[in-house]
Amino acid sequence: MRIQKKLIILRKALLHIVLVAGGLLMIFPFVWMIFASFKPSLEVISVEFRLLPETWTLANYKQVFDELPMARSYLNSLIVSSSITLIVLYLSAAAGYLFSKLYFRGRDLLFFLVLGSLMFPPQISVIALYFFVSKISLGNTYMGLILPFSMSAFGIFLMRQFIRGIPSSLMDAAKIDGATDFQIYRRIILPLTRSTFAVLGILTFIWSWDEFLWPLIIINQNEMKTLPVLLGHFTQA
Repeated sequence: MRIQKKLIILRKALLHIVLVAGGLLMIFPFVWMIFASFKPSLEVISVEFRLLPETWTLANYKQVFDELPMARSYLNSLIVSSSITLIVLYLSAAAGYLFSKLYFRGRDLLFFLVLGSLMFPPQISVIALYFFVSKISLGNTYMGLILPFSMSAFGIFLMRQFIRGIPSSLMDAAKIDGATDFQIYRRIILPLTRSTFAVLGILTFIWSWDEFLWPLIIINQNEMKTLPVLLGHFTQA
C-alpha cells in the first residue's frame, strides 16, 4: 500500500511538473514581447538572445502614440464591443425565451431560419451590408459598426438551448400566482441564466473586439477606427 501511495504521489508530481513546464513555455512569448517593447530596435533584431533589455526605453510607446491615435482607437473598440455585447445579450435572452417557452404559429420555422444563418459565412453579406449602411449614412459612425452585429444567431441558439432545460413547472407555478410572461422572464428565467449570460458575454466581447473586416470597410477616418484596424497600419509599414 505504501509503495502504491508513493507511486501515486510521484505520478501527480510528474504531472504537475509537466503542466508547469508547459505553462511556462506558453507564456514565454508573451513575456518576451513585453520586455522587447522596452528595447531599442537594434537590440530586438540582434542575433544574441537577451530576455531583459540592456537599454530600457519608452521610445517605442512614444512612437506608437505619436504616429496614430492609439488612445482613441482603444476607446472606439471599447465602446463598440461593449455596446454589441449588451445588445446581443438582451436580444439573445429575449429570443431564447421566446423560442423555448412561448408557443406561436411558425415558431419552429422562424428558429430554423435563424439557425440556418449560421451556415453562411458573414463575408457573403458584406457588400450588400456596406451599400445598405452607406445609403442610410451610417459610415464612419458607431452605429454603423454596432448595428450589423446586434443580432447573434449563435447567442439565440445558446440561450434557447439553456432556457429550454429550465423546468416548465416553475413557470406554471408562477402563472398560478398571477405572474405575467414578462415577470416570469425577468424574475425566473434571467436569474437562472447568469452562467450562460457570462459565457455569451465574454465570447461576444472577444469576437467584436477582434473584428477586423467590417471596420476596415466602413471606417476611413483614423479617429473612428477600432484597434485591430489601426494596428494594421504597422503591418503595412
